[in-house]
Amino acid sequence: MIFNLGIYARYLIQRTFSISAFVLLVFILLDAIFLIIAEIEDISISYNMRELLFYVFGVIPHRALIYVEGSCLLGLLISLSISKQEGNLDVLRSAGLSPIKISAIASIGAVVMMLVFIIADENYFKDLSMDSEIRKNQTTSSTSNNKSLSSKWIEDNGTFLQYYLKSDNHLYDVSLIKVINNEVIFSATSNEALIEKNYILLKEPYNYKNFKIDKKVSEKILFNFPKVLQLSSINIKNLTLIEQLDYLSEIEEDLASSKDSLFKADLEKNIFKTIFLPISAIAIMLLAGSLTFGSLRDSSMGTRIIIGVIFSFIYNVVQDLTLSIFITYSLSIIFAVFLPILIVSFLSFLIYRRI
Repeated sequence: MIFNLGIYARYLIQRTFSISAFVLLVFILLDAIFLIIAEIEDISISYNMRELLFYVFGVIPHRALIYVEGSCLLGLLISLSISKQEGNLDVLRSAGLSPIKISAIASIGAVVMMLVFIIADENYFKDLSMDSEIRKNQTTSSTSNNKSLSSKWIEDNGTFLQYYLKSDNHLYDVSLIKVINNEVIFSATSNEALIEKNYILLKEPYNYKNFKIDKKVSEKILFNFPKVLQLSSINIKNLTLIEQLDYLSEIEEDLASSKDSLFKADLEKNIFKTIFLPISAIAIMLLAGSLTFGSLRDSSMGTRIIIGVIFSFIYNVVQDLTLSIFITYSLSIIFAVFLPILIVSFLSFLIYRRI
């Protein structure tokens, strides 16, 4: 019986892993189709179909991270429902395993799939996505499509910096203008520049014009780029977890304004949501897994899946609402992320006790 139990448990884990991965692949393909349709309107001589496909298949793997938790949930529900119909769950229960243990065993496959994807995203997909974004913007920079890009302006002691795209400490399509007493002292432009402490390092080739002295400026221009602006809220998710932690430590050293505090909270939110994503997925999977054993055991697979998806939607809404409240009142972000997990875990405990 122990040998058979091991076979059933391993088969359940493998099935959950396979179904979760298949569901995620379906989501990725659907997202890719919709993204291709959205990008077709930007087709031009330089941004042709080949470049479009390079862009889509470069950003899609990282974009798929938002579907991982839902894929795990659907994978678990489908796997448990099929196993229920085959009678495998009855075998496991007759062997002495409680429903919560069966759900926990089944969730292992989904969690393994999630961890593999998160590790791949941290080490490869995020860089691939940013490279694809940069390649697209550089490809379209010579066409009218560049008009859709919004420039960013920053001022530091009379030096005005304009750029269109930022990746880590790299700036693209850069312009610098120095103004003293309403007079333009110099201007400089470059396709690419680096942020180095209190300097902007222009990459060759660059253009420079000094209106006071006829000389060439050094490739380093004094400019204090604000730490809080070195990373926009939109691009937080494009950085690896280690890079986000580095930014957080730098911001904590220099909290000069309420804007910095809000940005720090936004950064903490993304960090803790990423760290607790596997635990969050396990909590919602255990709650949804109770549908297979509870009062809905006579319902169809479709009904259980729909109810499970509704549970997941409500959970995500509650988590986002909790985070917004805690950020507004400057409360602990880590507790805001963990509170919905505790609530769902407590509900799962109560439901499984009644089965």
